[in-house]
Amino acid sequence: MKRAVGKTALRATLAAIFASAATFASTAQAQLLQFATAFPESDFSSQVVKRWTDGVTEATNGRIKFNIHWSGSLVGNKMVDAMSDGVVDAALSFTPYVSGEIIDLAPLDVPFSFPLDAEGLKAFSGEVLPVVDAIYEKRGSRAVAAPPVILPDPVTCKDRFVSSEASWKGVKIRTAGRWQAETISRWGGSPVVLAPGDLYTALDLGTVNCTLMVLNAVVSLKLYEPAKYITRIDHSIAFGTINVSNDTWNRLSEDDRKMMLKVGQDTVEWGIAEYTKAYERTLEELASHGARFCAPPKEEFDRLIAAANDVFEKAIAPNTSADGKALIELINRYRGHVVAQPTVGDVTPCPAS
Repeated sequence: MKRAVGKTALRATLAAIFASAATFASTAQAQLLQFATAFPESDFSSQVVKRWTDGVTEATNGRIKFNIHWSGSLVGNKMVDAMSDGVVDAALSFTPYVSGEIIDLAPLDVPFSFPLDAEGLKAFSGEVLPVVDAIYEKRGSRAVAAPPVILPDPVTCKDRFVSSEASWKGVKIRTAGRWQAETISRWGGSPVVLAPGDLYTALDLGTVNCTLMVLNAVVSLKLYEPAKYITRIDHSIAFGTINVSNDTWNRLSEDDRKMMLKVGQDTVEWGIAEYTKAYERTLEELASHGARFCAPPKEEFDRLIAAANDVFEKAIAPNTSADGKALIELINRYRGHVVAQPTVGDVTPCPAS
């Protein structure tokens, strides 16, 4: 009897030792990854980021966690450089931050380049991810998910609507990056490049009259306070992806990489389901803060699209590499199906100008 008890005790002791060793190994492999985004925690894009980071943490039973740096607090909007330099492990990357240098990403920064209806965006995101990933990998990061992180982009102004060629003249308009600036010039405005964090003050002081800024950021940055005139040329501009630095990606196990990609796809599905609701909700919230809306006539949309096409076809396409040409080929399959004039929310015609 004593020998049986002794064996039982020994087995219990060994089990405890093995459990302790497993716990130690699990702890030793635990990782806290630094994640950067230029937008505040209240932004729609940040809800998507949290969905992905929380999903990864849950899928790894807490072994991979994230310290998220909101509002550009760590590296501003230099996400791609920060991942390449090893400053951050992962980030929400947007093409305007780098397309001036990486021209192969520039086609995604021309207005009306890709669809913004939920189903069209879902299909486009699925096809474009491997192409964008190949481009980013050469600059130090991997694009692991392309969820819908931004809503459509209108023109938001301090004191006017811009709904005709004449009304664009002399307008100083904040934009992000080289290719948006090229487009604004062709539309008739004067582009001013500013970081998102400086925009509220610039609008308030009149340093700029208007901004190209996605609807969710008009809310999260409270731009509706200094600027209440929203001309609804609700177009696609910029493309967002969740990226992981090459160094961090290479340290991950194959299982962890597959898990991040799987959580990325789940996040896309969730984001698509939330996208239209967020679009409608954001327009309602802006209206509650006194924003005024109008939609330009079709002839103005036709003019804007023609000018954007000129940037796409003459300034960008001839200068891209094989990667950029693959992206352009994909975009061209969708551009003809992009719905230009808004159909959601207040589409009151703009007053004559």
